[in-house]
Amino acid sequence: QMEKERDELYSRFVTTIHDVQQKSGFKNLLLEKKLSALADTLEKKEAQLNEVLSASNLDPSALTMVTRKLEDVLDSKNSAIRDLQYELARVCKAHNDLIRTYEAKITAFGIPTEELGFKPLQSTVAGQTLGQGPAGLVSSPL
Repeated sequence: QMEKERDELYSRFVTTIHDVQQKSGFKNLLLEKKLSALADTLEKKEAQLNEVLSASNLDPSALTMVTRKLEDVLDSKNSAIRDLQYELARVCKAHNDLIRTYEAKITAFGIPTEELGFKPLQSTVAGQTLGQGPAGLVSSPL
């Protein structure tokens, strides 16, 4: 009966791990797509602005005012991009922490990780190495 209970707990544990991996992978994908879309949009808008500014014959004071307003908008968008990058790093870190916890638990139950039939994927953020600190702690790159 203890083995049956252990097997049931292990089965629920594996199912939960799969669900969390799937959700975090999906969330990572969405955040990466948002980030990519924002970067593409920014590039297009900068090109359009340069065309408009070169085509318009605005006086220097009006041009300065338009440029200043645009810089404010760009600063706001850059802040949103940084926030999304941080959120992506945080989610990837949580995912990787979960994998390490999962592997530690199955090892504690005496189940070798090779018997799982799959190898859990570690998540990265666009080639960056995520910190190995406590869960929930994500630092900005140097």
